[in-house]
Amino acid sequence: MNKHIHWLVISLLLLGFSGYSTAKNINKIDSYGIYVMAKKGYVKITPYKHYDNFANFKFLNEIPYVKRKSDKVKLIVYTNDFNTGNYRFELRPIQTMIKIDGVNFSVKPMSKKDMYEFTLDEPVANGNMLHVIAPEVSGNNLGIIMLGNTEKELEKYFSNKKLEKAYAVKAYLEDSLKAFPKNKKLISLLPHWTQAALNEKDIRTYKYVDEKWRKYNDATKIHLKVSYLHGMIGEINGYLRDFPKGFKAVEAKERKTYAQKKIKEYEPLL
Repeated sequence: MNKHIHWLVISLLLLGFSGYSTAKNINKIDSYGIYVMAKKGYVKITPYKHYDNFANFKFLNEIPYVKRKSDKVKLIVYTNDFNTGNYRFELRPIQTMIKIDGVNFSVKPMSKKDMYEFTLDEPVANGNMLHVIAPEVSGNNLGIIMLGNTEKELEKYFSNKKLEKAYAVKAYLEDSLKAFPKNKKLISLLPHWTQAALNEKDIRTYKYVDEKWRKYNDATKIHLKVSYLHGMIGEINGYLRDFPKGFKAVEAKERKTYAQKKIKEYEPLL
């Protein structure tokens, strides 16, 4: 294992445990608030404390999760000042791209005074965060709850080795490990995404060499060719400094030798 990756994993293992502050299921609703119907009982929506419009992955341990009987989402609102227009629901999937979609719902009063049943119009799979924007959620009026077990859903997402933008995946995984530093599955996935992010940077960095090479070949004037060759040598030096054994290291050295030779040939003609 790469030494950098090894020590990164070790440091995460040595981190202190961050408590998983998930709300407990309750069997009976006896106080005002908003609740999601669970497989057994209800889970109360609690305020998101960080005053952002969506959850930072490093705080996912603070967000409650709910296990349901099916993908149907039902909520109970218990309030003495009800107005349908005060409620809004959004969905955000676990992924690196921040994608938040509003979702419609229907409402019906229940037999108990001041209690209303909300049903989202579409089924929602586990692995999504439900945003609840309502006056019953104190602070910034935003409550967030994970549909499905948070750690299991994170494990499922980061286990997909076909995810794009590895640098972003690595960053989100590192944040997830701040929330759940003892999750062995997430720890075991970090070396893969660390290496994938390095490989991605390798390929991305070499594109600057390719761009100078293309401009050199397209140029018709000698002074431009010399300028692009000098620029390419600079890009190659940076690439080989960061990736001495990179995917294109051999080609980079060959291009540098070629560029130095051509510059000497062109200089008398300038």
